[in-house]
Amino acid sequence: MRLYHNPISTCSQKVRMVLHEKGLAYESTIIDLQKGEQFEPDYLKLNPNAVVPTLEDNGNVMVESTLINEYLDDAYPEVSLKPVDPVDRHRMRYFCKKIDDSLHGACGVLTYAIGARPALLRRPRAEVEALIDKIPNSTRREARRSVVDEGVRAPVFRNAMEIHREMFDLAETWLASRAWLTGDAFSLADCALLPYVIRVDHLNLSAEIDGRPQLARWYRAVQQRPAFAEAVTRWAPQPVVAAFRQAGSDVAKEIAEVMS
Repeated sequence: MRLYHNPISTCSQKVRMVLHEKGLAYESTIIDLQKGEQFEPDYLKLNPNAVVPTLEDNGNVMVESTLINEYLDDAYPEVSLKPVDPVDRHRMRYFCKKIDDSLHGACGVLTYAIGARPALLRRPRAEVEALIDKIPNSTRREARRSVVDEGVRAPVFRNAMEIHREMFDLAETWLASRAWLTGDAFSLADCALLPYVIRVDHLNLSAEIDGRPQLARWYRAVQQRPAFAEAVTRWAPQPVVAAFRQAGSDVAKEIAEVMS
């Protein structure tokens, strides 16, 4: 088994969480997103979407992190991360779909408007434009250009923050009556939400977590799981995390103005 991934990528984090929750060994190939390695011809043969992660297992290639996690749970069921109850299983898939449909794209907006923007502004503009132009999806491409140019004052930023708040509110409601998102057992839904809570934390927007007591309790509990240390902590590039936190602090006043 080989995982093509990036240390700080949200989708890579959630697949690594599943791999380590299940105790599955894998070979690691790092894809440097800032250098544009996701656009290299050999990688595009594996993942034409030019994103991470990609999983190779027994000669088969899997893309799309939610589907990779479903595959892993189907192929290696000894440690199951799906609820037994069909209603709870639907709840799990509903939550994962909402993340894929809205939260993931919104997280990209926050990440580049706050965390990645300072480093991008220090690079030659032509180099940054070349990277943006390689993004296959036109909506993502124009959103990326907007936040690089305007930061948190880009028109897409406010909506991205509101999407995060909506999803975090939903998680807060669900967690009020259960230990984990879909019941008493840790599931694929918890693995799916985790990276986006981490990213908000790393961008120094922790008030969005701390202001929701159940979500904060859940986040602390996930961090205590052995898989978290292996899937997140050991991969987290501390200089990048520190830079993200500083960038969040630097624009905190602007964010408050935009969201007022």
